[in-house]
Amino acid sequence: MQKEVKYGILGAIGIILLVLLFWNGYTVDTGEVAIISNFGKVSKIETEGLHFKIPFVQSRHYMETREKTYIFGKTDEMDTTMEVSTKDMQSIKLEFTVQASITNPMKLYTAFQSKYESRFIRPRVKEIVQATISRYTIEEFVSKRAEISKQIYEDLKDDFALYGISVSNVSLVNHDFSDDYEKAIEKKKVAEQEVETAKAHQQKLLVEQENKVKLAEYELKEKELKAKANAIESNSLTPQLLKKMMIEKWNGELPKVQGNSSNLIKLDE
Repeated sequence: MQKEVKYGILGAIGIILLVLLFWNGYTVDTGEVAIISNFGKVSKIETEGLHFKIPFVQSRHYMETREKTYIFGKTDEMDTTMEVSTKDMQSIKLEFTVQASITNPMKLYTAFQSKYESRFIRPRVKEIVQATISRYTIEEFVSKRAEISKQIYEDLKDDFALYGISVSNVSLVNHDFSDDYEKAIEKKKVAEQEVETAKAHQQKLLVEQENKVKLAEYELKEKELKAKANAIESNSLTPQLLKKMMIEKWNGELPKVQGNSSNLIKLDE
């Protein structure tokens, strides 16, 4: 009877141990780690594979270490679009993504426990994005998006590295300006187009005026040359030359019309 009781107790203990062993066994998948704490104090990090923890003493928290994309924008679950202000106090609604992976889970968990995304990553991204964009006017934001993205990336990379997070990429996905600014931009474009049209018209008038001046100068020079030619020709027509020209053209016949004899050529002169 005593043996049966003894075996029963041992069997019960074995069953309890198996249940506890099964209950406290766990696996860690590739791309994540398990943070093990002893009475709430972080003691070690377990990587992929099968592991066991001490019942009632140890607790575990999983942390994804593989690269993850943090979206600041519209998703099926929520809208985390950022609203930031430029140097000239223009408002921009911004959709933004950050790709990062956890390289030191112990450091990150010690600082923020399992709420590192809501306590550190998201507020810090918003802070750095706002601080960077506030150094640019809204027109500079449009023309220097690549430069702004690079600056945000550098700031995030350095800041996140302090807590064991490696940033691989950031991206300005989309942006939307306020309605007032959109209207102002449209008015500015119209005004600039009108200025360009006026400049083109003025340039056309200037070219036409220059052509008229050149034509007038050409005509004046042409008249001056003709006048000079006429003057030279007039000065060269002496009485002797005129007589010679008349003799060369005379056919040897005397005029049949009687009249003043003074009109006849005097050969003996």
